[in-house]
Amino acid sequence: MDRNRALRRLAAMRQPLASPAWFPATVVAAAVVAAVVAVGAAAPAGQQVPSQQPPDLYHWVLPADSPGVEVATLHPNDCYVVRQATGVAYFGSPNATLREMQRQVDGARAHAVEMVPRLPPKPHPECRLGSCLDLELLVSVMEREMAAANRRALRRVDHDPSPLDNFFGGAYSDVGTEGAGVDAEGLVVRARYRNAPEQQMVVRHLATARRGNCYEAKLPRTLTIHVRDHDLERTDRTGVYHGYLYIEHHHPEIAGRVVAE
Repeated sequence: MDRNRALRRLAAMRQPLASPAWFPATVVAAAVVAAVVAVGAAAPAGQQVPSQQPPDLYHWVLPADSPGVEVATLHPNDCYVVRQATGVAYFGSPNATLREMQRQVDGARAHAVEMVPRLPPKPHPECRLGSCLDLELLVSVMEREMAAANRRALRRVDHDPSPLDNFFGGAYSDVGTEGAGVDAEGLVVRARYRNAPEQQMVVRHLATARRGNCYEAKLPRTLTIHVRDHDLERTDRTGVYHGYLYIEHHHPEIAGRVVAE
């Protein structure tokens, strides 16, 4: 009897241990999923992921008697906004002093600048080039001279025109409305402000920037900035509008990109 009991015990020890029925299938499925994820996440050997182009900041200068200033080229999905703008324009008949100072303004222009860190909360745009400092001095003298002029003909860069002031004054951006842009000779062409989606008053830009937002470009376009005036032929405006345009690029960095200084 003891011998039979011992044989049965030995046979039981030789049988494989039982395991849950789901275990082998689960292990195989998990291994397949892990392999698929690993293959999908890995980049081919030697291939580099394109880096996103860093943001740009442009300082733009728009003399009031100019048709406009070409600031930058936008690409699809680029996010842009005027972060800061200042200046006053006089839409009346200027005296000899104002006319002379207006002739000293070195034309409409834009150039890239570095963002100066200033905390909190965001980097502060600032141009410290000699030409920028000279402009600030000239503009301050012009604006003191304007203080004695007819105040009803003065308009700040962030002016929001209305029927009460005959819809003129302030500056606006244009990203490709019909008739606007740069012609074959490289001259900026201004189209009448029509409140088109491609046109935004600077006062709206500044409000958008304060909310931490920006405008999105839909197509490759040249961004220009203009003085709003119902009279497209007026050339006797005096004063200077100037500010900073921020562009956040949502595309890979473009090889061979050159910024004109």
